[in-house]
Amino acid sequence: MKNYYIPPNYEGVYRPYVSDVRAGASAFRAINNVDIPLQANSANKVRFQTEQYDLANEYDLNTSTFVPRESGVYSLSSSVKFKPFNSSPYNLDIVFLITNKGETEGRDNEAFAAKRPGIITASETFWLNAGDQVVVGMRSSIAGVIQGDGSTTFSAVKVFP
Repeated sequence: MKNYYIPPNYEGVYRPYVSDVRAGASAFRAINNVDIPLQANSANKVRFQTEQYDLANEYDLNTSTFVPRESGVYSLSSSVKFKPFNSSPYNLDIVFLITNKGETEGRDNEAFAAKRPGIITASETFWLNAGDQVVVGMRSSIAGVIQGDGSTTFSAVKVFP
């Protein structure tokens, strides 16, 4: 198998020409680098403002939305680091929202000890159709902040066909 070199563009985001990678290659990774306040018991879309790479230009930084260009099986992963404002124990929920299908998938719910930051993750493999819109949603039982230290991430890779 040939090793591919993927050169960065002038923004430092990897967006190779089609001839640089195999046809149909699809993968991206984005991180949150800004603290985002979160209200208690309120569903929120998680923002990821910095692309680390985006092979097929399918991730929209402005809306934090992944929109695959081709139908196929995709592996999605997200993690969110949350710091509560008070010292109560709390619960976190994370989901992938697939808006064109109207589905909530890849749900995880975890309980955390008082006043300690928690990281919640979700990983799932889905069949996505071209044009489906995928975002990450989160809810906390208490108010706090999604931390912008690089621990909050969203990524996807096409695994078939």
